[in-house]
Order: sequence, then C-alpha cells, then structure tokens
Amino acid sequence: MANKFFLQAKSIAELLWYEERKTCLLCGKQASTSLCQDCRQLYFRPEQRRCLSCGKLIEGEADRCQDCRDGNGPKFLSKVTALGHYEGAWKQCIHNIKYKGQPYLLIGLAEYLTSWAVKQLPPPDSIVPVPLHPNRLAQRGFNQAEVLASVLAGCLGIKLKDILCRVKDTTPQSALGRQERLVNLRCAFSLKPGIQIKEEVIWLVDDVVTTAATIGECAAVLKESGAQEVFAFCLGAGRESPNNPDTASIL
Repeated sequence: MANKFFLQAKSIAELLWYEERKTCLLCGKQASTSLCQDCRQLYFRPEQRRCLSCGKLIEGEADRCQDCRDGNGPKFLSKVTALGHYEGAWKQCIHNIKYKGQPYLLIGLAEYLTSWAVKQLPPPDSIVPVPLHPNRLAQRGFNQAEVLASVLAGCLGIKLKDILCRVKDTTPQSALGRQERLVNLRCAFSLKPGIQIKEEVIWLVDDVVTTAATIGECAAVLKESGAQEVFAFCLGAGRESPNNPDTASIL
C-alpha cells in the first residue's frame, strides 16, 4: 500500500511543486522552496531543544522535560525527535495530511523531514511505521505514519518494515488524558508473526507525539522482540510551558 501511495503522491507532487512560481505550503506566500524561512523558524524551531524521552519542545539546558525527569516518560525509546511544534499552520498541515486525504503533501516536505532526521538520529537498520487498526485504516484509506515512513525510507535508501499490527481498536488518544492514554494502549500492539528484528536499530515513525504513550508502547514491543535500540521520529510535538513545566502545550 505504501509503495502505491508513494508513486501516486510523486505524480501529484510534480504538479504541485514544480511550478515556475512556488508558494509556501504553510502561509501561502511566495517562496523559493515549499516552505518559507519565516514558517520554518516559527514552527520548526531548529534551535530549540527536544525532550530526549518524549519529543516535546523544551526550554533551558535540560535534555528532558520535567515530566520525563519525574519518571513519567516512555521507557523503551533511546531518543524521540519531532520536526516542529504542533501548532498553527503546521498543525493544520498535519490535519490535512491525516484527515483530509492529502498525504502527498509529505513529498513537498521530504527535504526537511530527511535533513532533520539524519541530524538527530543515528543510522537505522529499518524504518517502522506506527500501525492503524484495520477498522481505522478502512475508514481513512491510508496510514499517514506509513506514508511518512515510506518518504523517509525512499529518500534515505533504508528498508521500510511494516511489522507492527494494532490488535485493539482503541479510543483515539486525542480524546484522553495522560493516565487514560496509558491504560488505553496496554496490549494494543504486537509484532507480526515470523518477524525477526534481533539486534536491529529501528526508527519508529508517527505523525504527532504528545505524551509518547503510543510510540512508547510500540517501542516496548520492538525491544521485547529483540531490537537493539528504538528511536522515534514525528512531524509535530507539544511544547513544555515555561510557566508550568509539568504540562505540554498543544495548541
């Protein structure tokens, strides 16, 4: 499915991006690339730290947010990195990809996705998307995490492995609080039969990370199945509020 979608997206992207006059994907202003400098700075914030455990953007010199320093973060991820802050036009773009049937927009973002990923994470043996339950996949028609993983894998020449399955059709995480999310996802994922990933370094890919409950559960399955290390890459993450470091700001 991912390969088919990638070919379709490539065809559509040629029409969208190879125009004589380009506009920024996020703000619509004229730009020489698919994203203008102002939007890259506003939403991607490359100078700002990301919590190594959960991926949220943080202030100061610490390498983890207060919540993760208190022991509430995922346990099986070596590092999580997010391309940008999940707010404003970047949040809307992710929604368009995910809910409005526009995964081809990821092609125009490929340069930024791959550049950030290779700078932040070590070389992997394989790239693994977070799976959708078959019921959700049937409704949406595609898995946005699989399309994102296929863009990264195709650009970097790394093997894409669709090896996880979602065995519980859980309540959407966005509708739940932190503790509810953790309970909601218990035993929700499994490794497909016959898969061997012993000693592999894996990039786990999803669209948005908030509490990191989803990628944390997936990473636990991968580690228990023999993976050497699991790193995670996401498009968007929350931001630790400077006034209340115990909460992440998701606008």
